[in-house]
Amino acid sequence: MTDLIRATGLSRPTVSAAVSTLMADGWVEETEAPDPDLPRMGRPARVLRFRADARYVLGIDVGPHKIYCVVADLSGTVVSHARRDVDGPRTHAQLLEQVKATMRRALDAVPVPSSALAAVGIGTPGVVDDQRGAVVQAPSIPGWSSLELGGLFRRSVECSVRVENDVNLAVMAERWNGAGGAAENLILVQWGARVGAAVLVHGQLHRGAHGAAGELGFLELDEEPRGVQPDGLGPLESAAGTAWILRRAVSLGFDDGADAAAVLTAAADGEPRALQAVEEACAQLSRGLASFVSAIDPELVIIGGSIALAGDAVLASMRRHLGRRALVTPRLELSQLGDDAVALGAVRLALADAERRLLDVYAAPSSAEQV
Repeated sequence: MTDLIRATGLSRPTVSAAVSTLMADGWVEETEAPDPDLPRMGRPARVLRFRADARYVLGIDVGPHKIYCVVADLSGTVVSHARRDVDGPRTHAQLLEQVKATMRRALDAVPVPSSALAAVGIGTPGVVDDQRGAVVQAPSIPGWSSLELGGLFRRSVECSVRVENDVNLAVMAERWNGAGGAAENLILVQWGARVGAAVLVHGQLHRGAHGAAGELGFLELDEEPRGVQPDGLGPLESAAGTAWILRRAVSLGFDDGADAAAVLTAAADGEPRALQAVEEACAQLSRGLASFVSAIDPELVIIGGSIALAGDAVLASMRRHLGRRALVTPRLELSQLGDDAVALGAVRLALADAERRLLDVYAAPSSAEQV
């Protein structure tokens, strides 16, 4: 209690009343002193602890091929998760039901009732209006464009729902607890079948005027614009994504029964045909990424997505090609969070929202109080 009084500058009765309210509402509890065996003079101190398990947050990664839900307590510790593959065409309503079913599996594993959720964060591909919680454009998920995702999902939970672009959430997660570390200016490239990027400038996410900053996969590489392909891929994605890498490797004689993951893993092991396919894809992608690097001047570029299966092979190739195209070559690192990055970024988004709402509820007393 003494530490709280000193930190806040408030009077003992005010702090005591605030603590009593927080304890009654279940946010704070008394606990043992750090070392109860140490001798003490005077009355025992009240030792208080924030109850991280008083509420929970949910982070959701919704992609064209998978749904991944993560439940975390208010300290950010993951307590449960559930994953589901998504196959075949479906309506947005069908996909939303699959998301809700996966959410229930994750919550039931703890178990956590939906009433104990403080906030939900959802990551989705495409252009997102984060203020409305709406998906503006999402070429990779049929029926997902012009979708009020936050509003639709809010009907299933008793808390706030925040929606954000998936790659934006991935860069938030890497900065929070991954390869981003203390970097203030960085770019994350999420590179798989699709290609997207997220940008932090002075530690702040840069969304752009329409929420479309970072749509690297839709950059035109050729003099004659190619536009969005019938499969929803942008020009750069169709020329450097993992589907292209697989086709190129097979054309060079790689096993035609393999999938993209096998090619990338083989490249990491030094298989010549796989390495050549990855090398050519890096040459293509560096043409677009060099423009981002020149405009942003980041200290770090993080490479995430399934391309990371190629390991040091992709890093070495990208360093070479960026070095030829950019005035200053930033440090390049592989993602440390891998396939979990988007869901963990959604957890971080939900935690920030829950904290903001909690502080709004327990607003500080007037500064006019006489201490």
